[in-house]
Amino acid sequence: MSNSSEIGLAISNIGMLIVAARRSIRQLVAGKVVPLDLTPHHFWMLLVISKAAPLSLGELARAMWMDNPTVSRMVQQMTQRGYLTVGPDPNHGRRIRIRLTPGGLTLCENLAEIGEGLRGQAEKNMTEEETTTLRDLLCKYMRNLDAMVATDLPGVPIRPPHVADAAGKLPSVS
Repeated sequence: MSNSSEIGLAISNIGMLIVAARRSIRQLVAGKVVPLDLTPHHFWMLLVISKAAPLSLGELARAMWMDNPTVSRMVQQMTQRGYLTVGPDPNHGRRIRIRLTPGGLTLCENLAEIGEGLRGQAEKNMTEEETTTLRDLLCKYMRNLDAMVATDLPGVPIRPPHVADAAGKLPSVS
């Protein structure tokens, strides 16, 4: 532990490690998608849609851990660029369904390769069991945070709620 980054990793609490990991992930993704004229959030949104379409706006917002207005603006931007199409939900009169266009599907093939490459590098020294354990523990941590928000900030949702299954696991889009 000779450099300050290693010392920071050793003394940081879980929240700070999550913040640091998020920052690094965002920088790495930006380096790959900015040349494609995308933001990291657009990258993640398009990948979520490619794995789970068609989605309603609320479903997409929950899958991205974001609020509806922010996701709505992002969907509008990607619709204007021809990557998404938005249409009515045949089962619900006031709900929309978001899908990829053919151009969006082609773009997502590239984005999936980028995502897999980054994930492979980030998880290269981890076993499958370790990645599963890390995901499960982060989900537990998020449920604890959601409970704290519900208790400490009633009526002020930080993000859409996530519902765990009977085993206590949050749904996965991947």
